[in-house]
Amino acid sequence: MYLSKEELQKMEQADIREAAWEELVDISGIEVDMKKPVPARVEEYVQKVGNPFLVRVGEYVVKIGYSDQAGTLNDRMKQYIKKIAEIKY
Repeated sequence: MYLSKEELQKMEQADIREAAWEELVDISGIEVDMKKPVPARVEEYVQKVGNPFLVRVGEYVVKIGYSDQAGTLNDRMKQYIKKIAEIKY
């Protein structure tokens, strides 16, 4: 499955307020073969969800943003917690 840059941009710009809840894929039941290389996993995920930027988790519609920044989710969470701690204390 190949998506052009324009197709991805259009998906990314989808308005969460206009999303049809019943048409979105519930990702809570999605499984991706983690033994595959990353590009193959990404392709499998996109094939299963359709729009990787706008999905459903149970009864909630979720808009997802992606970053090309280095670092893991754990790194980002640590940064976030430190920032919150600085603000509150």
